[in-house]
Amino acid sequence: MPRQARTISNSGIYHIMIRGINKEQIFKQETYKIKLKEIIKEIIDEVEFYIIAYCIMDNHMHLLIKAEVNELTKAMKKLNVKYAMYYNYSEKRYGHVFQDRFKSEAVEDDAYMLGALKYIHNNPVNAKMATDILKYRWSSANDYANENSDIISIKYLKEILNIFKNKDEFIKFHYIEDDNLYIDTKEEEEENIQSIISKAIENYIDENQIVDQKQVTLDQKEELAKKLLSIDIITYREIAELCNLTISRVSEIRKKIKEK
Repeated sequence: MPRQARTISNSGIYHIMIRGINKEQIFKQETYKIKLKEIIKEIIDEVEFYIIAYCIMDNHMHLLIKAEVNELTKAMKKLNVKYAMYYNYSEKRYGHVFQDRFKSEAVEDDAYMLGALKYIHNNPVNAKMATDILKYRWSSANDYANENSDIISIKYLKEILNIFKNKDEFIKFHYIEDDNLYIDTKEEEEENIQSIISKAIENYIDENQIVDQKQVTLDQKEELAKKLLSIDIITYREIAELCNLTISRVSEIRKKIKEK
């Protein structure tokens, strides 16, 4: 089956995620995280690309990058090869180190870029590896707090900080939840989808003061279906099951939304 072509970002900004093969914790040791950062520094000098944010977890890494697509591909190939050689030698193993090719998502506007940056910095908090973004050593959260970095592009660091009144406002922004779905490991993406859907249903129940599921009217079921359709991250079948409607009715609701 041919690989799907990457979506090219008009802004030149991409959210990238790479992970260890078979969920292997290829970055678990501190020395491995240090080496990964050293490799990234080398590649910055070799390829024209700019890192806006990063987070190194134990079995995967997130990057927010500004680059032409060819330069992005070149940089990620170099990272893959250099780190794989180091990891295989250190672990006395052979073969692939990363799971497939890197995942990428085109970032087309500032709002989504800030959301992706926030999501990247919150990765260790969501994974219960830290209680606060500034208490995790292996992300760019502290680079922004200190206004200095050996990996992050200082140009983009300053531009992003200037969006906020001060650094405190920048940090507070990380505690604001949103309903966007960002690329991650398959397990994390599935968990994020469930969390977003659960919150949408809970909010609808609270807003309409629903206390007994048996008393939910057809109009309320269809209104909830509209809200879930607007999020656009689950299938008609799943929405039908959650709202106790038929799939054909959910399809009809979608058509009416498109006609407006």
